[in-house]
Amino acid sequence: MKKIRNIVVLLTVLLSLFPVFGGGAKEVTPVVESQYSIVDSRGVTVTLNEAPTRIVSLSPNITETLFALGLGDEVVGRTEYCDYPAATASIPTVGDLFSPSIEMILSLEPSVVIISSLGQAQTIDALEQGGVKVAFINEAESIEGTYRIIDQVAALTGTQKEAAVVNQAIADDIAKAKSLSFTPPTVYYVAGFGEWGDFTATGDTYLHDIITQAGGINIAADSTNWGYQVELILAHDPEIIILPAMWGSTPEETLAFFSTTPPYNQLTAVKEGKIVTSVENNVMERQGPRSGSAVLQLAEAFAELQR
Repeated sequence: MKKIRNIVVLLTVLLSLFPVFGGGAKEVTPVVESQYSIVDSRGVTVTLNEAPTRIVSLSPNITETLFALGLGDEVVGRTEYCDYPAATASIPTVGDLFSPSIEMILSLEPSVVIISSLGQAQTIDALEQGGVKVAFINEAESIEGTYRIIDQVAALTGTQKEAAVVNQAIADDIAKAKSLSFTPPTVYYVAGFGEWGDFTATGDTYLHDIITQAGGINIAADSTNWGYQVELILAHDPEIIILPAMWGSTPEETLAFFSTTPPYNQLTAVKEGKIVTSVENNVMERQGPRSGSAVLQLAEAFAELQR
């Protein structure tokens, strides 16, 4: 069994949706350049002449967002990690997140390529040199940033009404979470553990906001860059541990391994069985339409463990 599951998520913040209008001089009727236009997170204006009918998504959360907006039939390419919803299985893959096949993407003749992940500057440059329009949509790693990502994709694809419904559903789930009655527990999120080190949702991560929105008190709130020390876990002795399945393992296998591995087996939450394994890591980690569900599922788990 693998002893480490390491997720690395970096931060960037920029720019909300910005429809572009052509200005009109006196006695000249203003002309709308396009209703399919945004200023992306690079500060670049991306304008399409019409609603895109061939979209390549290079980020799992963007793929989920496109499907949630009713654009599944327009998605003609995806990465290997874009695996939700199940209908994505029939869409051709163009490689992994950071080294997709430029040749494959170009052969798909996309109306636009949408990217949300950092570290893809070379991919963006290569695609734009090939004449492809690219939108880089990466917002603050928070619930508010999630709403803006969905709004940006909607503005570029002309699906603003659908986006309003999706964002409202997220807000409704969060409202339900906040309506639950329980004492805010101290929480530790296991992003990785074992001989290669301990990693968690530090205060500068998206998952920290998910935990906070769900009513948890993140013991790693003052740390940064995902790193943590096992001595601090033991010192804080969190009331609840969130334990997603390790890569290549089932939730049951991960729980058995974590619960029997020193020094984690000394934690009170382990001894008392207060470990959340029911929330899928993809639901927790992907900033998109299921973010509200992640908050609600966590809050329900917190409430249940206090009964």
